[in-house]
Amino acid sequence: MPTKRSASCYRKVPNHVYTRREYIKSIPQSKIKHYNVGKQDGNYDYKVLIVSEQYTLILSRALEAMRVTINRYLNENIGRGSFFLRIRPVPHHIIRERKFLGMAGADRIQKGMRRAYGKPTDRAAVVDIGDIIIEIWVREKDLHFAKRAAKLAMYKLGIDARIEISPFNR
Repeated sequence: MPTKRSASCYRKVPNHVYTRREYIKSIPQSKIKHYNVGKQDGNYDYKVLIVSEQYTLILSRALEAMRVTINRYLNENIGRGSFFLRIRPVPHHIIRERKFLGMAGADRIQKGMRRAYGKPTDRAAVVDIGDIIIEIWVREKDLHFAKRAAKLAMYKLGIDARIEISPFNR
C-alpha cells in the first residue's frame, strides 16, 4: 500500500491557489486539532517565534506534527499551563494529486493524461517570507526550554525558518 507523498513534492506554490470550497466535491479535513494550546491569560515575559524564510506551502500534517512536538516537550519540562502556543497559518489551499503506481511494470499503466487535474488529498497553508508560523509565550525561567522546543519543531517543518525571541508586551 503506497504511503503519502513527502512534503517536498508540494513546496512550490502554484500560480492559482485552490481554495474555492463550493466547487470541490470532497474536501479533506485539516489535520490540525487545536490552533491555541495552553493558558492564554498568564503573565509571560517572552515570545519565541518560528518565522518563515521561504515563500512555500506547509502541509497541515506538518503543522500538527510541530504542535504535538512542542506541546509534549514543554508539558514534560515546564508543566501544563505554564506556556501558551499558537499556530498562525491556516491551511486553506487544497492539494490535488494524480495517483500513480510505483512498482515494476507500472510504466505501461502510467502513460495517461499529461496534466491531469487530480483528486483532493490534503490541505496546506501558503506561507510568505517573514510570516510567523508558530509563537510560544513563556516566562523568563522557561525560555531555554521554549528555544529547544522550537528547534525540535523546526525539524518537522522541512523549509528554511528562523527562531526569533522578543519581549512580551500586549
